[in-house]
Amino acid sequence: MLDYIFDSKPGIRAALKEILARYGDQFDAVSADFGAGLAARLDDFCSRGKMLRGCLVRLGYELASGRVPAGDDERALTEAGAAMELFQAGLLVHDDIMDRDRVRRGATTVHAAYETDLANGRYDDPAHNGESLGVCAGDIAYFAAFRALSELPVSDGAARRVMALSAKELALVGVAQMQDVANGAIKRGSSNPFRDGSCEPDDDSILRLYSYKTGRYTFSLPLALGAAIAEADDGTRSALEEAGESLGVLFQLKDDELGLFADEAELGKPVGADIRENKKTLFRLRLFQRAGGELRSRLEAVFGNRGSGEAESAFVREALEREGIRAEIAATMDRYAEEAVSRAGTVLQSATEEAAAAFRELVAYSLERRS
Repeated sequence: MLDYIFDSKPGIRAALKEILARYGDQFDAVSADFGAGLAARLDDFCSRGKMLRGCLVRLGYELASGRVPAGDDERALTEAGAAMELFQAGLLVHDDIMDRDRVRRGATTVHAAYETDLANGRYDDPAHNGESLGVCAGDIAYFAAFRALSELPVSDGAARRVMALSAKELALVGVAQMQDVANGAIKRGSSNPFRDGSCEPDDDSILRLYSYKTGRYTFSLPLALGAAIAEADDGTRSALEEAGESLGVLFQLKDDELGLFADEAELGKPVGADIRENKKTLFRLRLFQRAGGELRSRLEAVFGNRGSGEAESAFVREALEREGIRAEIAATMDRYAEEAVSRAGTVLQSATEEAAAAFRELVAYSLERRS
């Protein structure tokens, strides 16, 4: 599944390796401890991912232009795909610190690996300083991504659009992440210190958060970057952004479901983390809306309890199934899938047959994926 989309992964992987090796030589001139080693660590981190976002840059180009790329356009798409993976690496490294996760993509998270290195070297406060090094590593991934975009072999107009789109969407991701962090810190008795109004999120605010934290960044941005490299018109680019936003909300809802119901070995990270971190997901919101009495008391004891384990996760899963919430959100995901295809409708009609089929396949994958 998704073979057509992921056909560009080897090229992105090679471009990423070359970019980071080149930048790493320059990093090494600043610090022999954290130069080439950091570049290699980022390269390894990226290589263990699906590279979906990077691959979607090429799909956006083919959907918007109706042609297969060649020459400088081919190189630009590959390098822009590598930049998307560096953006993703930076976000994930920081996300793991905020979520206190120690496993990502089946391996130790970047900040936890630095913590181990520091502990082995008998450095002071390895936990805190490992997190600090992780913050720096994530920042460097962002800056390396923007540098890679600045070097694309495209026209000046396309270059400005690519950089502007990326900067805009990454800033919006940052604001959405702040809201997500604040949502996770809400507890019984909390009041909103930032504005008049409740601090508890409702359906609309959760879905809006999903649009800007995941949807637009994961799908709208790479598809729009491909369209910008193709120098497509604003209408085509906007249609792809809107379709990507719907697809992204679906993707995040599926992420929430997998975080509760997936096989941990297949997922590559701990199941139940959203419960321990008290993430304000749509699953949690609907469950608390319907829970009363003893069930509510037990849920309040489970969510936000960092000692919650498999037994507590199983209890939450059972409640979600019993209350019909899992089935209800599955129907919501179906609606977002239909909306994504509808919003891309005119673009799909003029795209190559292979690219149009790949987009529809991507929608199906987002509904059915297991990791």
